[in-house]
Amino acid sequence: MDLTRRSLTFGLAAVALWPAGAARAAEWPTHAVGFVVPFPAGGSTDVVARLFAERFSETLKQPFVVENKPGANGNIAAGSVVKATPDGNTILVSGNGQNAMNHSLYARMPYDSTKDFVHICLLASTPNVIIVPADSPIRTFDDLIKRAKSEGDRLSFGSPGSGSSGHLSLAMLENAAQFKVRHIPYRGAAPLVIDVLGGHVPVGIVNVDIPLPHVQTGKLRVLAVTSAKRSPLYPDAPTVAESGFPGFEAVGWFGLSAPAGTPPEIVTKINTLANQFLKEDKIRQRFAQGGYIPGGGSPQDYSAFIASEIAKWREVVKTAGITLE
Repeated sequence: MDLTRRSLTFGLAAVALWPAGAARAAEWPTHAVGFVVPFPAGGSTDVVARLFAERFSETLKQPFVVENKPGANGNIAAGSVVKATPDGNTILVSGNGQNAMNHSLYARMPYDSTKDFVHICLLASTPNVIIVPADSPIRTFDDLIKRAKSEGDRLSFGSPGSGSSGHLSLAMLENAAQFKVRHIPYRGAAPLVIDVLGGHVPVGIVNVDIPLPHVQTGKLRVLAVTSAKRSPLYPDAPTVAESGFPGFEAVGWFGLSAPAGTPPEIVTKINTLANQFLKEDKIRQRFAQGGYIPGGGSPQDYSAFIASEIAKWREVVKTAGITLE
């Protein structure tokens, strides 16, 4: 009898709570929502954030404001979101650095990505590309591997920064191909591309969309892409995997996360809309222009993906012996 009464009590409580949660999701948002981006305006993460902020604003009739908070390889922005009220009004638009790589790169982290966030939806992924000046004697990816093995640290190889997706993709390639070059970290992709164009650094690795204008004008060449499949932006550029390193895949990615404790009804609403937007022609066309690969899926899918990425990059960082302060 007690068990029956207790079950009935719990059942009635659940029924009573359900309308409240549904109402909360229906009402959200009641004012402006912040989309916090860990990098300056103009980068790949910022572009994706603004694209989705616009669609959320149009659909929900409230401002979705992109807030750029660069610093500490994204830890400043992510740490600020962890401390925000978990009401759905502060969303982190972040990627593999903040959610996966940084956990192995830094001895001290201001958050735990697996505990302090509820991960909502994977929005997109983007490969890196290896670039050289058009007049470089390094004509192919095979040429690059041969030169890297023969010259070692006499060959300079630029990335957008220490701990960046490009840096760790290079570290992964060094381990796979068994060479060690001189890594030159830049403060972002733009100055790196300028130096590759000017011949100040012979090789660079950047996000797939960054060098496109210079490739189209014949000033840069793409030697290889780091995704599992070739990029439609550079159909003639081989993947690293097909160039002698089967299974090689190193991509950047972007997604939506909120502070732990954000109401599940609001998380579901954001996820549903994000998946809806990912199917729209406007988003698909913009992604195609930038070489982005559409994401999607459930919060559980995104959380599982992040867990797998943490494990993957932990091994890369450990093998390469990379640490950041």
